[in-house]
Amino acid sequence: MKAESYDALATLNRSFDAVLESMKTLHQEGVLSADFVEDQTVVTEELRAVINFMIAQRFTSRESEDCDHFGKMRSKIEEKRKLEATPTVAGQAHTLVPQT
Repeated sequence: MKAESYDALATLNRSFDAVLESMKTLHQEGVLSADFVEDQTVVTEELRAVINFMIAQRFTSRESEDCDHFGKMRSKIEEKRKLEATPTVAGQAHTLVPQT
């Protein structure tokens, strides 16, 4: 799920690049004026920046939540391992795995 979101963002940015390249090509072919391409490039780049900013904020929030969640899980694992290695009665280690 996470990879798909990052892939979608990359695809979105490649698509903006394609739009900009197509406008340059159309200018070179004499279809669009230099002024029009320049103006629309500014508009396109602003739109890209706004979209990227909004997405980056959401990604940051999601990654922060994941960091907290998985950090808590890791702490529980470490605590469990610490308990498993804690000495018990008569100096024997407490362990969940039967000793042979």
